[in-house]
Amino acid sequence: MPQDTPPVAPNTATRRRGRNFALSLAAALAAGAAYVGACALVPLPAPTVEFAVPQEQRFAVDDAAAQVAVDAYDRPTAVGWLDGDDASVWANDDTPQPLASITKLVTVLVGQERDALEPGSDGPSYTWTAADVVFQEELLADDGIAFPIDEGTGVTRREMLTLALIPSANDFATAYAYSIFGDNAGFVAAVDDWAARNGFGSLTIREPSGMDDGNVASAADVLRISRLVLADPVLAEIVGTESATLPWGIGEVTNTNALLGSMSGAIGVKTGHTETAGYSLAAAARGEYADRELTRIAVVLGRDTEEERTKQARAVLNGLAELPERQAVTTGGEYLGTLTSVDGQFLELSADASSDLVLVPGEEATRTLLVGSAATSSGTGTGERIEIKSPQGDVAVGINREGAFTEPSLRWRITHPRALFGF
Repeated sequence: MPQDTPPVAPNTATRRRGRNFALSLAAALAAGAAYVGACALVPLPAPTVEFAVPQEQRFAVDDAAAQVAVDAYDRPTAVGWLDGDDASVWANDDTPQPLASITKLVTVLVGQERDALEPGSDGPSYTWTAADVVFQEELLADDGIAFPIDEGTGVTRREMLTLALIPSANDFATAYAYSIFGDNAGFVAAVDDWAARNGFGSLTIREPSGMDDGNVASAADVLRISRLVLADPVLAEIVGTESATLPWGIGEVTNTNALLGSMSGAIGVKTGHTETAGYSLAAAARGEYADRELTRIAVVLGRDTEEERTKQARAVLNGLAELPERQAVTTGGEYLGTLTSVDGQFLELSADASSDLVLVPGEEATRTLLVGSAATSSGTGTGERIEIKSPQGDVAVGINREGAFTEPSLRWRITHPRALFGF
């Protein structure tokens, strides 16, 4: 008969249960201590933000008035500005028009791209040829503008540009183009390539002086071309010169743009006239508006008289001077919204300072509120701020927190695991 297993002594079982309880209690105490420690040390979740205004806002000027300015005329007219990063143009007619001597703006831009005359330099010297003399005689017989000089005369690059752009000399514009591109075919090919790269879809140029009425472009493209001229320091200086004195018996020559010297702020750019083209003018004027210097541009094509083109260009430029607007982007103390901490505390947000800017039709500015993580992840600065991006440059205005959050108690931390850990 099998022998029964002896029973465990009562004191041994009691000791085993005691050890198990002690281990469980120690584990519970350790877990509790770890939880309390975690609650005490875990970073608080970021406050949540509730904006009282749009986080991003756009500022612009209604451009209807710019369109009204050109629609007031029954001949091709265009307006725009040189400043900022805007490329807007307002025009009342997209039909390509004969350019006459406005052609010379294209001629010098293409020439400058190929072989630029640097500021302060006279550039290379060109020797007047027998063919140049013959061409001058043909121009004079065809009522073109020419300033005859002797074969063998040395002419600098700056002198050719001066005569081409100030008194609108057809002979020197042509000599300038051929000195760079070799002949008319080379010049026309260069213009075609340049026009395609710059998006001048209405532009056709057959020769460099403007004598050919097949040289055409829309008023809008003439304005864009004028912008490029004014952006080139050498060309801008020449088209804005009222008069210049040349050697070889030529003497003083006067700019064909009658606005220079007669209109405040006028700075160029070019006239044009043939019997077919009528009287045309691309004109620009600079002025200060609410502490911002702006350059406005007007193009009037195909007017009946020289006086009419000058009068209408002046009127358009003066009308544009009324269109810039000062806009308030921030106001010091402006209420922006609230921050709410994880334990329900509230702080108000406000703009630290006022900021405004001047915009013209076509321009746009934006302001963005960067608070909390957005302020540190934007990569464009540190600290909570209002970022303002505009054609006048980017600036930042600080954001104030009205007060500060109080650190929640340990008891609150222990009793709100969902808020701290998400469970």
